[in-house]
Amino acid sequence: MSELAQDRRWLALTPTLMAIAGVVLLLLPLRLFGGYVPTPIIPLAVIFFWSLYEPDLIPYPIVFLIGLLQDFLTGGTVGVWASVYLFSQWLILQQRKYFLGREQHVVWLGFSITVVVISIIIWLEQSLLTRTLLPYTASLWQWVVTIAIYPLLSIAFSFLHKRAIMEEE
Repeated sequence: MSELAQDRRWLALTPTLMAIAGVVLLLLPLRLFGGYVPTPIIPLAVIFFWSLYEPDLIPYPIVFLIGLLQDFLTGGTVGVWASVYLFSQWLILQQRKYFLGREQHVVWLGFSITVVVISIIIWLEQSLLTRTLLPYTASLWQWVVTIAIYPLLSIAFSFLHKRAIMEEE
C-alpha cells in the first residue's frame, strides 16, 4: 500500500477519532472557578462540522457507533445518543446546501439550533424513560457551554480540514 493511501486512511479516521475523544471527554468533570462546568457535547460538534464539510468521512454507521459508545460509557439508556446523533446528522445533511459557503456566524446559529433541538429531544426521551419530568437546569448549562465552545472547535476543525484533508485531494 502506498504512503498516500495510508495517509488517506488516517485522514478518513480523523472525524471518528475526534468524536471518540469527545465521548471520553464527556466522562471527565471540568473544574472552573471552583465549581463544575458541564462538559460540552463535543461529539455533536464533530458530527455537525464533518457532516457539513466532509460527510463522506463520517457516515451514518460510524455516527451510530459513536452514539452507542457514548450510551455505554456514560451509563445512559442504550440507543438514546445513537438515535439522537443519527437524527442530528440527517438534519444537518438536509440543510447542508444552505450552510455551505455561508459566514461562520450563520453556521454557528445552525449549530445552536441543532444543539437546542437535540437537547430537548434527549430531555424528553429521558423524561419518558424515567416516567418523570427531569430537571432541565443541568442540561441547559450544557447546551450553553456546547454552543459557546463551537466557534473554537470549528476553527480547529477548519484548520485540520484545510491543511490535511483538502491538500490531499
